[in-house]
Amino acid sequence: DSDDKLMMASYAGGMSIAYSQVGVAHAVSYGLSYLLGTKHGIGNCIVFNHLEEYYPEGVKEFKLMVEKNNIDIPKNICAGLSDADFNKMIDVSLGMKPLWENALGKDWEKQMTREKLRLLYEKL
Repeated sequence: DSDDKLMMASYAGGMSIAYSQVGVAHAVSYGLSYLLGTKHGIGNCIVFNHLEEYYPEGVKEFKLMVEKNNIDIPKNICAGLSDADFNKMIDVSLGMKPLWENALGKDWEKQMTREKLRLLYEKL
């Protein structure tokens, strides 16, 4: 019975995220999860830590919380990846079209290019 409830709660949560304003971090973190197996929540933290361009106040507050609580966010997780690896992560991330549109608007493809996404992944 509790497994059934957990499954339905997970489904409802997933559906609400899929069609809501989840932001840039979610779309980018899917590439990390797909290629590197990064847990989605940790991936969101790794990505969000570098999104000052999109969320300057939120990232500032996030970094203060990380420091205050002595949280270790993984760094350099994309170091040593091949061009093929980066391209796979980029393909996965850009495939999250509803997430990008929710985060950046209908012209999101003009704002988030493959090159810009590659530079972001290289920072992680």
